[in-house]
Amino acid sequence: MIKRDLPRVLQDEFIGFASEVIVNNLPSIDGLLPVNRKVLWALHRNKVTPDKNYIKLLRASSMSMVYYIFGDIPLTTAMKNMANNGVKYFYLDPKGSFGDKQSKTGKGASPRYIECRLSKYSMDILKNIDKNIVPMKRNFDDTEDEPIVLPSMIPNVLINTSQSIAVGLASKIAGHNLIDTCDSIINYIQTKDIDKSIDIIKCPDLPLGGKVIYDKNTFDQIYKTGHGSFTLLGKYKMKQCDKYNIFSIYEIPYETTIEDIENKLREKCYKGLFKEIIDIHDASDRKGIQLDIYLKKNTNLKQFISKLRKYTPYESKFPCNFTILDLDGKTPLLMSLQDIFDRWIQHRVNCIKNEMLYDVKKYSEELNKLNGLKIINNELDKAIQIIRSSKTEKVAIEELIKYFKLNKEQAEYIATIRLVNINQDWILNKLQNIDELSSNVNKLNTDYNSEQTIKEIIISQLEEVKKKFGKPRRTEIIYEDEIADVSHEDLVEDFNPTLVLTEQQYIKKNRVFSQSQKLKDDDKILQFHQCNNKDDLLLFTNKGNVLIRKVYELDEHKPSTYGDFLPNLLGEYLQDNEKVIYISTTKDYKGSVIAVFENGNVARIDLQEYKSKQNRQIPMSAYNTNSNLISIAVITTDVDVLLVSQEGKALIINTSQLRPTKSRNTQGVVGMKIDPENNKVIGSIIGVTVDDNFNVETEKGKSKFIMLNDIAPNGKESMTEYLKGNRNTQGNFIYNTRQKNDKVIKLTQPEN
Repeated sequence: MIKRDLPRVLQDEFIGFASEVIVNNLPSIDGLLPVNRKVLWALHRNKVTPDKNYIKLLRASSMSMVYYIFGDIPLTTAMKNMANNGVKYFYLDPKGSFGDKQSKTGKGASPRYIECRLSKYSMDILKNIDKNIVPMKRNFDDTEDEPIVLPSMIPNVLINTSQSIAVGLASKIAGHNLIDTCDSIINYIQTKDIDKSIDIIKCPDLPLGGKVIYDKNTFDQIYKTGHGSFTLLGKYKMKQCDKYNIFSIYEIPYETTIEDIENKLREKCYKGLFKEIIDIHDASDRKGIQLDIYLKKNTNLKQFISKLRKYTPYESKFPCNFTILDLDGKTPLLMSLQDIFDRWIQHRVNCIKNEMLYDVKKYSEELNKLNGLKIINNELDKAIQIIRSSKTEKVAIEELIKYFKLNKEQAEYIATIRLVNINQDWILNKLQNIDELSSNVNKLNTDYNSEQTIKEIIISQLEEVKKKFGKPRRTEIIYEDEIADVSHEDLVEDFNPTLVLTEQQYIKKNRVFSQSQKLKDDDKILQFHQCNNKDDLLLFTNKGNVLIRKVYELDEHKPSTYGDFLPNLLGEYLQDNEKVIYISTTKDYKGSVIAVFENGNVARIDLQEYKSKQNRQIPMSAYNTNSNLISIAVITTDVDVLLVSQEGKALIINTSQLRPTKSRNTQGVVGMKIDPENNKVIGSIIGVTVDDNFNVETEKGKSKFIMLNDIAPNGKESMTEYLKGNRNTQGNFIYNTRQKNDKVIKLTQPEN
């Protein structure tokens, strides 16, 4: 029996225990925990690759048990976590249910029912590992070799989320978007500008989606110190019903379960904190999670979301702790983003150089053998005689070395050549490889010593990874002020109504399109316009103004009603005798306003110039009023514009000939060249096509019907081609007023 002091025993033994736990529980620069690395290595050794059949998870775990000492239950649990929605890129290609991180009931199927194999993503993490490019160690029972770290051509340490706990240490690394991560590293390799790299990587991108609240100071601290926390939010959608609204949560923060949110809500409802809630229903299914919260009709959405964030895990913090084992696989370090970049790049440099050394050795050995073959080529018969006359293989090798001055490897190679291959064709084909092998060896030696070449290789590999595995962000980036100003639009029903504008200033919103509309006597429809209920509505008037409202602010009307009277709807914002002449809608204000004037000018105004930061009610200037407006329209792509003059000429120009301007008060540019004292533009069709028809009426009561797909007067082309031309030209006659001593006074289109 050995007597020792208990404090001394604890101190001595605990250090070894703690060191072992740290090494076995913290990620390395390949982004893998030791258990994940052992699984990938075991499946690689057993060739369970993406092109092979799936194998049972239990069989895969038994392969991994060669390297893993802690039993099959923690091992199979870890393997399930390598192929479920807790990671953005699966390490294993799963077959069957591997679980759902968003639900407490999503444990996955039993290991005896589910199958797996290596994923294509893991194949790139393991790429070229058989070329001895990473350091190895013996397994727990000293029977097999296993890698200390994997090659990881992918910067997986920042892409797939990982977390672990060791003795006195913990690691929690949020996953990032693969494309952003690769671009950030490429920038760092090229410029060493870590601040720009931080701006490129921006913030984490987690596999379960949701929203991340972006604050530059917060993420600068995380990336420069290696620790800190950021805020995640869930996502919701609204459905409006007659007696209630349904607030549906369909994405939740990482590490939150749908049951956590539901239980907290029920608890707070019991305490009277959510009186606006009628009922809660978990509508999750195989397609994904969904928690339906039934709200009273008059619920203040902004207040409800604020309470949801405050009292439930709908909003949660994600603490970051970038504790990673250094390149030696033993030393834990709290790393900044720059530290991670430096070590991952150094790791890749080591792997690439080791691969080059492996290839140099391989090519050199082959080159050495072929040089031996070259030496004996001129005395093949002598070589054959030596081999045939030797009593043993060993004697033959010694005699070949002695006679031809070969080294041992060359002699052994020649002695093992099959007799059928000892002919001129076979030997010449072999000898032709000498120059290529020699060139490869020289190039590899040059590249090995070139820091710039190795950097270029790393960059090209990152570009390849982006192309192969790049995906859009799953976690939406938002800003705190966006949350503070929760819009009432989230309560608005999302559907596509039709707006109807009439000459007598009625407007109605129809849920279902109908060509048949009830109108007052002598009224007629000016415009049908299809839109979205959440769009902005632009109302252009004959006084050069535009008023902006929300489509959802309009009441719904059936086609059998007159609709809303615009002077009542817009009230004080309309001047005397001011009328709405054109309506349009937009969500993103992309496009242009085209205005045709009586003096022949045409203006193209960027639609962004009509965007208002506030929901302003007062009208703003819409277009220049120095010349009478003939026609106005909003376009999102270039279209043809027909202009007809009093003289009876017509011209079709394309809006691509008009440069967009930032000024709403622009007079435009000359569209149709006219004499302003004796002539003017009397009509226009914006967006005219070859299928359009129109009628022109004259001062003397004459009229002429024009079909643009008809043959032109010259008999050589269609009317459309006949009338097309460049701006600042007069166009061609469609009604010769000079011969008839008449004037065109009106352009009309048949009602569709």
